[in-house]
Formats: sequence, C-alpha cells, structure tokens
Amino acid sequence: MAALARLRVAESELPGLTQQLARILSYIDQLKEIREEPGRPPEVGATPLREDFPVPGGGKVALEENAPRVMHGYGAVPRVVGGGKS
Repeated sequence: MAALARLRVAESELPGLTQQLARILSYIDQLKEIREEPGRPPEVGATPLREDFPVPGGGKVALEENAPRVMHGYGAVPRVVGGGKS
C-alpha cells in the first residue's frame, strides 16, 4: 500500500500502520450494511397554535401617555438627520 501511495515508511512502523489500515477497512465494511433505499423522513408535528384574541391597547390615551409629543392626533418624534459627530 505504501509503495502505491509512494510513501516511505520505516519497517518498524509497518505493524502499527497495518493495524490502523485494517480498522479503516472494517469501518468501510460496516457501511455496506446500510440500506440503500431511502427511508421515510421523520414525521414532524405541526407547531401548536395559540388562541388569538383581541385585547384593548388603550388607543389615543396610550398614545398621548407614551409619545413625546402629539400633533394632529399622531405621535410626533424628534427629526433625526444624518450622522452627527461620534
């Protein structure tokens, strides 16, 4: 095998390499035991859905309490333009 791969291996290392190669080949033989036809994909259940129902959000009162300023019935926020100095 070493000659085919053009490797130089010391005689003292051959028994260890032979044993390692035998293990690799036994793993390859185990692959032959795997069936070739595709199996059924695992069944995945649907994501459970939660009940969806409306809740009161506070409307205009909540807007007036949380917006920095209200103009014409809409929340107004400060204008942000361009990048300032960092």
